[in-house]
Amino acid sequence: MDKIKLAVYNEYALGYIMPERPDTFYTLKDSVLRGAPWRVMREPYFIGPNATVRLAGRKDFEDFGLSFEGYDDPMYEFDTTR
Repeated sequence: MDKIKLAVYNEYALGYIMPERPDTFYTLKDSVLRGAPWRVMREPYFIGPNATVRLAGRKDFEDFGLSFEGYDDPMYEFDTTR
């Protein structure tokens, strides 16, 4: 079974990517101060050819003001060095 990837999208959104939808980024938290577009609804981002996506780590959760508790689980893939 593929893992859910915890990721950072364009350095302004923290979220996850489901294995069955690798071109869709689901947002946990984004920041207009970091460059995210202002949105009323939390719609997923499409991962296009110009998007930058990297695995998130514990530090990213801290930077976005979210708890990492519950995500340190084998069902998730994340950056263990961050």
